[in-house]
Amino acid sequence: MNHLNYFDAFKTKSFYIGCFLTFNLFLFFLSSNLKAQTPDSLIIQDPLLEIETVPTLSGLTIEDTLSLAEVYEVIFEYHPLIQKAKLIPALAIQDIRKARGMFDPTIMGDWTEKQYKETQYYQKIHTEIKIPTILGFDIKAGYENNSGVYLGNESTVPEEGLFYAGIDIPLLRNLIFDERRATLRKAQVFAEMAEAEQRKEINKLFFGVAKDYWEWYAAYQSLLVAEEGIEVAEFRFEGVKAAYEYGKYRAIDTTEALMELQKRKVERLQALVDFEKTRLALSGHVWSEDGVAVFIKPTIAPSGRGGQIENFDLQSMLTTAAEFHPELLKQQFKLNALKIDRRLYQFSLMPQLDLSYKPILYPRKADNLALTEDYKFGLTLYAPLFLRKERASFNMARIKIRQQELDLNFTQRNIQIGVEQAYIQVNRLAQMVELQRRNAANALVLRDGEQTLFELGKSTVFLINYRERYYLDAKQKLIQLEMKYAKAKAELMWNAGQNEFVDLRND
Repeated sequence: MNHLNYFDAFKTKSFYIGCFLTFNLFLFFLSSNLKAQTPDSLIIQDPLLEIETVPTLSGLTIEDTLSLAEVYEVIFEYHPLIQKAKLIPALAIQDIRKARGMFDPTIMGDWTEKQYKETQYYQKIHTEIKIPTILGFDIKAGYENNSGVYLGNESTVPEEGLFYAGIDIPLLRNLIFDERRATLRKAQVFAEMAEAEQRKEINKLFFGVAKDYWEWYAAYQSLLVAEEGIEVAEFRFEGVKAAYEYGKYRAIDTTEALMELQKRKVERLQALVDFEKTRLALSGHVWSEDGVAVFIKPTIAPSGRGGQIENFDLQSMLTTAAEFHPELLKQQFKLNALKIDRRLYQFSLMPQLDLSYKPILYPRKADNLALTEDYKFGLTLYAPLFLRKERASFNMARIKIRQQELDLNFTQRNIQIGVEQAYIQVNRLAQMVELQRRNAANALVLRDGEQTLFELGKSTVFLINYRERYYLDAKQKLIQLEMKYAKAKAELMWNAGQNEFVDLRND
């Protein structure tokens, strides 16, 4: 019985050994067939192998570089939106001129005559010059000459006419503050608001330009890294192919090297697309002196000036934002304009009492005017009994002021939060950039070490590709982080109500 069990076990082991040998023989024949194939059948006939058919940056001759400061300079001089923003203060100046027109001297003349059945009923001539003053009263001077058969007694004057000069003074309402002075004050406030609006529009445009510029810069750097990867992968593929012919590598190794090369060619094409798209996006901001849209040439490369790591003081940024942020200034000027309305409506609650005094001058001779004790004097009283219109206007002004104060507080808080968020983002991205630079440097050390082992025959195509892939990915990630940091800097300046144009131009 024991001999039978031993015989069954021997048959089982023999079966498994036979299967193992058969499987190895199969692999041996398969490997032989693979080696029998020529490299040309695997590689040379592949159309993607022709590197020259794929557009490359090396095919372009970089003529010059373009920095962000230079882009700002061109945009500030010629961009249509900048030109439009520059017209905002000019429009405000015209508003001030319009308001001052309420204080312009005026000349009035009136000539009326009635003739009926060869009888002159009357002839009335009246001319007057009126000079408003910033103090609220008006100076007047005029000449009156009336004649005719049917002339009212109050219109009767000496044959040579009468000259008069006088003054109109408001005694209650409009004495300290009136609608003319309120309109002028508001126009001056709106002029300051227009300057803040101009700064806001320029900062907004420059922020968008900065983001597009750093996208272009990152796309250019990514394209350089992609071409670096292509160059190395092509060199390695040629080396592996040549070594395969001498039997050093298997055919599967040439396929792996080819796949890596093809993969990097695809990445380079994508990088080239991104470069062209970002270049055209930035070109959308560039205009010539003649107002013609200009395209940045493909032979122009971006410069990294302005994207370096900087230290920012949070308290200084918050103080600057609180004092000079254009949105806050606009809100504050709007509040000042509402306070002017409130003051005007406050004085409108008083009764209106106007005094008019005009001394009368008799022309005795053509070159002599005699001053007498004759005059015209008047008082005008206007006083609504319930003052509902005036009280409603005053209360509405108070409510609007309160609303504006709430808006101002809300805007201040949002700006403060925005500055702090941007400050945190800038600092953290700066740390990430430094760490990623070290990571990329270490990845290069690993890649170079693996390359040495590969050349000594102690590594594989897979491992060297893996090391190199990690190194290229590390560089690409570094480029993206540098782009994010540069954009975060622009965002911090924008949140603080500033732009980089002045600082970069001075640098």
